Amino acid sequence: MNEAVFRVLARLGLDAKPFKQEKVIELVKNPLSGAWVTVYSHHDAADGRPSVFACFADLARKQEILAGDDWLKHASSFSPGFCVCADDVTYHDGRDEGYDFIVAEQYFYPLDQAQILVNQEFVMLFELYRGEDGCYYSVDKCGEREKVVDFAGDEVRVRTKYILRFIAAKQCFFVYFVDARLASSSNYPLGSTECISESDEVGGNYHIGQWYTSDIDEGYLLSMLYARSFIEPDDVETCGVWPFDEKNERYPEFVIGERPDGSLVRYTCDPNKLGTYFDKEPRAPHYLTPVFFKPAVLDKYRSSPHFDVSERHISCGSQWRCEIDNVDPDRVMVYLGDLGRDLPESERTHFLSFEMSPVDQRISDEVFKTDLLNMWVKDPSGPVSMLMRARMELDKAWRKRFGLALYRPFHRADEGILEQIHIPSGNGEFEFESVTMALTRALVDYIDESALKDADAKGSINKLEAFLSGNDIVIDLKPLRDLQNLRSAGAAHGKGSKYDRLYGDVVTEDHREDAKRLIARLTTMLNELTEALKPADDRKE
Repeated sequence: MNEAVFRVLARLGLDAKPFKQEKVIELVKNPLSGAWVTVYSHHDAADGRPSVFACFADLARKQEILAGDDWLKHASSFSPGFCVCADDVTYHDGRDEGYDFIVAEQYFYPLDQAQILVNQEFVMLFELYRGEDGCYYSVDKCGEREKVVDFAGDEVRVRTKYILRFIAAKQCFFVYFVDARLASSSNYPLGSTECISESDEVGGNYHIGQWYTSDIDEGYLLSMLYARSFIEPDDVETCGVWPFDEKNERYPEFVIGERPDGSLVRYTCDPNKLGTYFDKEPRAPHYLTPVFFKPAVLDKYRSSPHFDVSERHISCGSQWRCEIDNVDPDRVMVYLGDLGRDLPESERTHFLSFEMSPVDQRISDEVFKTDLLNMWVKDPSGPVSMLMRARMELDKAWRKRFGLALYRPFHRADEGILEQIHIPSGNGEFEFESVTMALTRALVDYIDESALKDADAKGSINKLEAFLSGNDIVIDLKPLRDLQNLRSAGAAHGKGSKYDRLYGDVVTEDHREDAKRLIARLTTMLNELTEALKPADDRKE
């Protein structure tokens, strides 16, 4: 700013600071200073808001970038096509001049609309997921989303850390172009204007040009700023992409023993630091050292649709799977080495908060036989697995006897219903009622009444009982009726006298034990019905 600019500001009664555009200059010099960076924006009004465009550039373009302040590239600069020069026709991919877009613009003139496209190499390198809102998200190993590319009105923002990771991986520049204007009035003067001040600043990574123009009467002032800048990449090892993604992975220590004084023995879960059967002189705990956790450690996974949880494993889609031992529902066991090899780093931290002392804990017989003795175990021993097997065997026996399945296939909205059946980790009413609802839907609501021909009764259980009676099969269906009553008198409606009548026999103050008892009764009933359906010669003695 020179004397002429200050004179116009004084004449108009304006503060000089906004017209210096200091914040814009700071942005130009360090465009990646915040958690987000705007890579595309366009503003027609001279209100001080900068129009920006960012792209990537080869490292060889450094001097070219510093040579001027106007925009070398725009969002529409990257369209592929042919170039004709005399008789020579050459195809160009739009990115063969050493620059590549972060977002590019395609304009459809018949529609008078523009469409913004995101660099697909950027999208694919970080495996970004496009949400229904059109924005792009990173998805971690547990299905949690983090927004990376945000479309907000006439702006596109990108999470800065992903820009830094990309230029490190590709070893290229992040280039920033800025056009910022601030006028004393929204109305451009009718007469001619002229430049009254001009400056040019070149630094190690930027080139800024700034002009001030005014009219002859000094009744108008316009501050204009054009700039280019670039950010250099860090070492490729900082990109966080394989094989540089596990460099700083943390392996916490878990409890593997308890000393006589009550202090706990801990050891790292890093599988590379654990003993194996092939060590001649093992100096570290074995990979298969059991580590025990409170059953509530699984609640997080059961409450999320991203995970599949059973008595023998936790998995998150096809991303990861960790074998567990929850056959005994009072604890969860995971091998020390599996905690380090199979669990994502974030989930190890989660497991740490549910540690148990291994005193008085043991591996279940089923897991001991399958994992350590390499034996095939025909029948599961976990309460939920036994129930699921009983339901499956009943369906097979019913189909063999009557030609139809007893249970309808699950609707797609209920495909995960069996995974909701578990022994509650605590004594809470809500979790118990959720398990009750899941059991009722799986064992009562999905009974295929079309398989119960000529059953003169109303309701699935009554029809089942009438059908069995008509085929000379006598089975006590009380566990199913208790389950239905629990749902109708408690979980699905306000509690009252009907619920009180269930107290003592079906429900107590210990809902965890109630669930165990209910699942055991249902399993026994399903197995009895399966046996009753078999021909006399095939039944168990």
